[in-house]
Parts: sequence; C-alpha cells; structure tokens
Amino acid sequence: MANLKRCLLLLAVLLVIHALQPDELSAASRRGKPRPKAKAAITARSVMVMNMATGEILYAKNPDAPIAPASLTKILSLYLIYEALGEGRVQTSDVVLVGPGVTRVNGSRMRIRPGTEVALGELMKGMAVVSANDASMAAAEYVAGDVEEFVRRMNAKARELGMSSSRFENPSGLREEGQVTTARDILRLSCAYINRFPQSLRMHSLPVFEYGRRTRNNTNHLIETTPYVDGLKTGHVDGSGYHLVLTARRDGTRVVVVVLGSRSSGARFREARTLLEDAFRRVRHDPAARRVAGAPTARAGATGRSEAGGSRDS
Repeated sequence: MANLKRCLLLLAVLLVIHALQPDELSAASRRGKPRPKAKAAITARSVMVMNMATGEILYAKNPDAPIAPASLTKILSLYLIYEALGEGRVQTSDVVLVGPGVTRVNGSRMRIRPGTEVALGELMKGMAVVSANDASMAAAEYVAGDVEEFVRRMNAKARELGMSSSRFENPSGLREEGQVTTARDILRLSCAYINRFPQSLRMHSLPVFEYGRRTRNNTNHLIETTPYVDGLKTGHVDGSGYHLVLTARRDGTRVVVVVLGSRSSGARFREARTLLEDAFRRVRHDPAARRVAGAPTARAGATGRSEAGGSRDS
C-alpha cells in the first residue's frame, strides 16, 4: 500500500510539471530574458522610404498629406538646370550677371549682389549645398529668361513626372501662397532626379561650400557623419517644420528617405538616419534587392492639411 501511495504521488507531481511547462514555466523562462526595445515612434508628419533597386516602399506615414515644400523645391529647380545643361542650352562655366531680384529673397543665401558675375556651376553648388535662395533666383532668371517662365517650366515638369499633388510658385521654396507638395511627390521627384542625373550627387555630397571669403558646411549634416550618405536636400519653412530627403547607396542598393514636417532640425536627422538604417537591414535579407529600379507604386492613405510656410529655409 505504501508503494502504491508513493507511485500515485510521483505521478501527480509529473502531471503538474507537465501542465506547467507550456505556460507558466515557459513564460517564466521568457521573463528571465531581456526583451528587445521597441523602435522609437516616427514623429515627422509625413514619411516615405523606398528601395530604389526594386521600387518597393519600405515605410510610409501620411504620404499624401499636403505640406509646404520649403527648400526641397530646389531639387526640381536643379532638375531643370541639369536638363538645360544636357541639352546644351547652358554650361556650368557660363557667367551669370546677377539681377536686382536677388535683393528680394531672404533666408539662406550666398549673399551675391546685383551686378556681380557668378558662374552657373557655383550657383548650382550654392543651391545644393547651402540652400541658397538668391542663387536659385539668379539661376532661374539665367536659364529661363525670367523667374515667371522658370516657374511655369517647374510646374510643367512636375506634371510630367506625375507630381499630381504639387504646385510651385518660386524656384527657391520660400513662403508663397499655394506652394504645396506631398511626401509621395517629393519621393517621385527625388528618384527621377537621381536616376536621370546621378552626377548631381557629387555636388549634393560636398561637405562644404566656399564662396568669396566664406566657407559653409553642407546643410545635410549626415553627409559627414553617416557612411554611404551622398545626398540629397534639406528644407525648413515656418509652419511646416523641418524636411529632409536622405539618400545613400550600400552594396549596390540605393535607399531614399523622405521626412517632412519634423519638429526640429535634430529630429529630422535622427529619424531619417533610423529609417535609413532599418531600410538597409531589410534590404540585406531581400533576395530581390538588386532588381532594376522603378518608380514608387504602393499607395497609402492620406491625412493632414495644407500648411502655411515661413520665411526661413535651410
């Protein structure tokens, strides 16, 4: 009888252990291991991330929300200038006589004066590296004859590129009623610009710009601090926040990150770098990562409203 009781007791213990294993014991084991930290939330108003090797949208947040483009406008202005260069209508060595219109722009500037002569190539560097609004004005007047005609060409090109939610009123991106874009349109523009004019990245990735007696750093601070980053453009306008188009190429794959409406300059750089690093981690495990580049096709829901721009830009 004693042996039977011991056997029954042993059986009961084994049954309890078996019952605990899938739930309490395994849960206790999991509780003993540190959990991975959750990725910080992206606070920018609108975001898109694309693998240019495949055209795959890796991340999107409010991609169709309207917002003032600020100095990201200069990507389109430079697109038209590179197009004119390719067609032989202008040369980077052309000497541009600066007109009086440059005195009417504020914000980031090269500080060129009316009546001075500046090479078109230097104006382009000023636009790309230090976001010079006066350089945008002078280059637009030279390429198109006047700013109004240049803006007309900007909007025609935007329609041609499929930027259906964008409207431009000046070549610099400074505050102006009706000037608006979206993250999706800026991604489309940036990819078209990089694909058609890859040589432009040599200019966008310059760490400094020298004009006259001044030497100024690239407004895209990640050029010098993050490996593989070689562009593209910053922007800031009051009421819409801080923008950044970031692009980098690693192991044959190019990623483009569009961040619009960050609450601070530092936030746009931190979040864009996080998104870029996450994108490359995903691409590393993607067997289709080296397919031919394509335009963004995935669509996401739109939220947001139009924002008034301010007078500062960077």
